[in-house]
Amino acid sequence: MKVKIESQMYYKLINHGPCCLITSGNRNIKNVAPIAWITPLNDDPPLVIICVASTHYTAELINKYKEFVINIPPVNLIEEIKLAGKISGRKKNKFEMLKLTIEEGVKVDVVHIKECIGFIEAKLVDKKEYDGVILFVGKVVHCEVEKDVFDGENLIPEKAKTIHHVGGNKFFVSSKVI
Repeated sequence: MKVKIESQMYYKLINHGPCCLITSGNRNIKNVAPIAWITPLNDDPPLVIICVASTHYTAELINKYKEFVINIPPVNLIEEIKLAGKISGRKKNKFEMLKLTIEEGVKVDVVHIKECIGFIEAKLVDKKEYDGVILFVGKVVHCEVEKDVFDGENLIPEKAKTIHHVGGNKFFVSSKVI
């Protein structure tokens, strides 16, 4: 038997892709925020969309510097993800609080996170705002992944153990290919 849910909760049925740590800013200003609303848009050219609340510091930095990095964290960073979502980077250095190691970007001026299993560097090519949420479209200019969690074509869920946000303070971890 199915039960009716509120229309505003629709996303809880379909949004369980990886919760990523988005880094933004430049070489001097560094910010990190957990974002679960991420989707590939195209593969040629490689385009990705991230959805960010328009009032958030992350949106401000992406609007200003036109670049961002999608960092893919493994399950052992779950507490850092939760904490990063509770505080704003406007007044506090989240990297110091979270004790995450930063590495310089390869093709962008935004840092990436060493502890993550991979990262995707993107340059902003378009954006559209809908009722307080900005869809940022980035062209992927560089990506890297730990070789032991990638088989040359796909992530290996048993090894990657990516974190998936299902709403509120609830997450699950990927575990196997079926």
